[in-house]
Parts: sequence; structure tokens; C-alpha cells
Amino acid sequence: MMFELDPAGPPETSAFDPEIAGALRRIVDPCSIATGVPINLIDMGLVLDASRDGRTARIKLQLTSNLCMQLGNIEAKIYEEVGALTEIDDVAVAVDYEAEWLPSMVARGADAALRERRPFPLTVL
Repeated sequence: MMFELDPAGPPETSAFDPEIAGALRRIVDPCSIATGVPINLIDMGLVLDASRDGRTARIKLQLTSNLCMQLGNIEAKIYEEVGALTEIDDVAVAVDYEAEWLPSMVARGADAALRERRPFPLTVL
């Protein structure tokens, strides 16, 4: 019998501010680079919220691991890319350390590219 380990699926992104989401799509998850398939933060399933409060961008992230050593680099790129938007004066980044990231949260197209490069099943027999 086969069953799926992590049926969560990618986070819902339709309510994201489009300009902020565009900036976040220009930022690649540093660990995905090592796989040979660079995946942006949104397609990696790391962004839980990307909204605007006046001229402040509010980004809420989850990490693939609470021990992520790349968080500082990720935050720095978010401040750089999102902070460069003309209608944004401030960027607030929050990390939800209680959120549980799962491989099924990777967007379908990015997941397919990753599986092509590194084929292994996400199911258990």
C-alpha cells in the first residue's frame, strides 16, 4: 500500500501583493541552488504572506528547518529586493517557527524540475 507522506500542497498565494510577490520571485532559496535547480522563495513554499500595510511590506516566512543557517542571507535579499520597490519605504520580515514546511509545498512546476534533476519518490510502500 502506498500513501503520501506530506499532502499539504503549496501555500495559497493568490492574496499576495503582486509587486511584492514579483520581488520575492527574484530571490532564490540558497539551499535549492545546491540541488542544481534554483527555486525562488514563493515556489519553494517558504512565503506564507506577502502583503502591504501602507508603505510597509510585510513578509511572513516559514523555513525548511528551524535550524536554517541561510535565514540571514534570505532576509538580506528580501530587504534588498522588496525595499527597492518604489511604493515601499519599510520591509518587515517575520518567521513562523511553528509552521511545518513539507516537500509537497514546492510549487508543481519547480517540483517537476527538481524531480527531473534528482528523481526520488515522495511516497512510502
